[in-house]
Amino acid sequence: MSTPNKTDKTTQGLRLVSYCPVCEIRSKSMNARTLAAQGETKLMHIQCHKCQNAFLALVLVNQVGASSVGLLTDLAYDDVVRFRSHADVSVNDVIGIHEQLEQGLFPVTFEKPRKTAVKKVLVKKARKKLGK
Repeated sequence: MSTPNKTDKTTQGLRLVSYCPVCEIRSKSMNARTLAAQGETKLMHIQCHKCQNAFLALVLVNQVGASSVGLLTDLAYDDVVRFRSHADVSVNDVIGIHEQLEQGLFPVTFEKPRKTAVKKVLVKKARKKLGK
């Protein structure tokens, strides 16, 4: 029994990421770029040329075969690279943002929907359902 060489393994891994889960096409022209690699595992950013959707994939290729796990994202390759270089969000960061929200330090306000507005939407849906 022969073991696959490195080129065969790479080809097998690229075959896994040549399928777009959004528009469901298989394309050799996917834009696949490696973000990180460790041993037999690669983290890749893949963008479909047809629908322009992107996903992050963790690809593992070894003697047994190839497998991958993907995540749909709206991040461009450059965005992923930029966010990877930032420090992790700590518990203190979350507490700090929470305190700032409570103190009203953010210019954006989060309003709760008014009960009358919600009721109007529900009545409208009910009438539509009844055909009135």
